[in-house]
Amino acid sequence: MADSGEGSGKKKLVVPEELKKSMLEEFSVHWDVDETNDKQRKYLDELYKKRFQQWKFDVLQDAE
Repeated sequence: MADSGEGSGKKKLVVPEELKKSMLEEFSVHWDVDETNDKQRKYLDELYKKRFQQWKFDVLQDAE
């Protein structure tokens, strides 16, 4: 007979709100753009440039 999962003895883990909030603060990403180095900045510039060019190309293709 197949097990329906009910009564399997597994308990739901209850995490206190205070712990949830502290975990969110601990694992959240804090990225300060002013602290990026030149390589990262150049990479982002190139990435945005390529994405913009692709978007512009797509828009022009759709307009035809």
